Amino acid sequence: MIATAWRVVGVGFSLLVILAAALLYGVDPQQTSLAGTFIGNEVFISFDLRTDDLTVLMLAIVGVISACVQVYSIGYLEKRVASYTALVTLFTAAMVTVVVSDSLFLLLIGWEVMGACSYLLIGHYWERHDARAGAMKAFLMTRLGDVGFLFGIFVLGVGAGTFRISELRPEEISPGALTAGTLLLLVGVIGKSAQVPLHTWLPDAMPGPSPVSALIHAATMVAAGVFLIARLFGVFAAADATLTVLAVVASVTMLFAALCAMAAVEVKRVLAWSTVSQLAIMFAGLSLGTADGRHAALFHLLTHAAFKGLLFLCAGVLLHQVGSAAFVVLRRYTRRGALRKAMPVTFVTMTIGLAALAGVPGFAGFFSKDSVVEAAWHHARDGSLVGWIVLVSVCVTAGLTAFYCVRMWLWVFFRTPALAGALGAFEADDPMADLEDPDTSKLRDAPWIMLAPLVLLAVAAVVLGYTDGVHVNWAIALLTTVLALLGALPAYSLWQRGADPRPVVLEREFGVDALYHRLFVVPVQWFAKLVVGGDRDVVGAYVRAAGRAGVLASAGFRKLQTGNVQTYLTAAVVGVVALAILAGVIGS
Repeated sequence: MIATAWRVVGVGFSLLVILAAALLYGVDPQQTSLAGTFIGNEVFISFDLRTDDLTVLMLAIVGVISACVQVYSIGYLEKRVASYTALVTLFTAAMVTVVVSDSLFLLLIGWEVMGACSYLLIGHYWERHDARAGAMKAFLMTRLGDVGFLFGIFVLGVGAGTFRISELRPEEISPGALTAGTLLLLVGVIGKSAQVPLHTWLPDAMPGPSPVSALIHAATMVAAGVFLIARLFGVFAAADATLTVLAVVASVTMLFAALCAMAAVEVKRVLAWSTVSQLAIMFAGLSLGTADGRHAALFHLLTHAAFKGLLFLCAGVLLHQVGSAAFVVLRRYTRRGALRKAMPVTFVTMTIGLAALAGVPGFAGFFSKDSVVEAAWHHARDGSLVGWIVLVSVCVTAGLTAFYCVRMWLWVFFRTPALAGALGAFEADDPMADLEDPDTSKLRDAPWIMLAPLVLLAVAAVVLGYTDGVHVNWAIALLTTVLALLGALPAYSLWQRGADPRPVVLEREFGVDALYHRLFVVPVQWFAKLVVGGDRDVVGAYVRAAGRAGVLASAGFRKLQTGNVQTYLTAAVVGVVALAILAGVIGS
């Protein structure tokens, strides 16, 4: 009964967010001031709200994805339903707080609540070690970035004399404070949106429930960084050094993550690395510092929310119906293409999601990705180095994205031509490798309560590309289509030959996790042991010695209490004689 009540509340709140977006659509931008407080005698912090086109866009994204996740979770989740639904609802409310804030400090509150909820949701299956480890890693890395975020708020707010976002004027902030403040904010954005070098937490967050991945890691929390820069775009656009840093970080991240996705062997991990890469494309558009770049980034944010949310929910269906989202287990079904035949709705919707992600012409991802390429081309044509960096990086990433999309689609849904190459090595370690093929007659598509959100998001993954008007630059469209084909054909060729090569450097994800372990985890553990030893053997030794001295003193005094009157009288006489002798010595 409690779980059902929470589900009703969760779905109702998500629908309320959608209703708010619908009511605010077309309303003139406005700010609403709420209660505030003074810090010292000069700085006043108010908690203000703001409504504009960006607010409506983000509310629509958050509301729709949250509603789909809440409905989908009714059929997906059976364990700890009440706490899960409460946390998802609180997380959605925190994201809404970020979206409607016109105060840097109110935005910070929503930003931090999201982080806390993500930690708890990633660790929902807390009895699993990988879920606990992933939750802790996400918490620590995002909190590390949030330290810079907090200082950035102070630098910009004090520099501008206000913490109200709509009143931040770049021309009123000194260049040094503007650059320092935006760079510090960028540190928090990098942590929250899993960009290099604070990127490794997102793939390790996949042990959480698949609906959580769809909500947090595809459309809301990780997208909050993109929203923040778009909200403060005028401030960031005035800081050239910050935009250059953002462009370099985004370019490195999109290529790095795409290469890691090419070698990943689990469906959700492929999608996680893809999320990191696609977010970097959005940041690349913002780093151009132009209105076209900002518009393209937000357009890609919109389409990405639809097709990546769809893909994570499809992965959840595979996990729910098959039992694992890993290629090494799914191959038991893909020998005969069993998943494609037994789960037609999941197959069709996931195909649409992968097509949109790969940028197949006609799907939403094609239009939004091309808009970023076009904005970069216009900027590069004006002689901008940042424009050229973004243009080349996005184009190369488009080819890599098509490769891993086709690779995953073929390996999951189609009959494996040959079990050879690197995949065979993984099967050798599979405890079920020697089992007979499973009984596919019992394999079914998910319940309708889980399939309905898939169908809705699949439709969105197609039609959202046309919401911005059918604007196609045919030269750029031809270029990106050719790049997608160049990425897809090698993936098809390798699959047809039964090969799935994963260079060691890619399979180990460039060894970044191992490097971080040596550089940070091992020294921290060593210092922790040093502190524990110092506390135990130095500080604790003095405490124990003081206690021991008290015990010994009390034991000595206890021995004097013999209960013998003669002993007490003798001691008294000796004391009197001693005092008399001492008085005589002093008097002389």
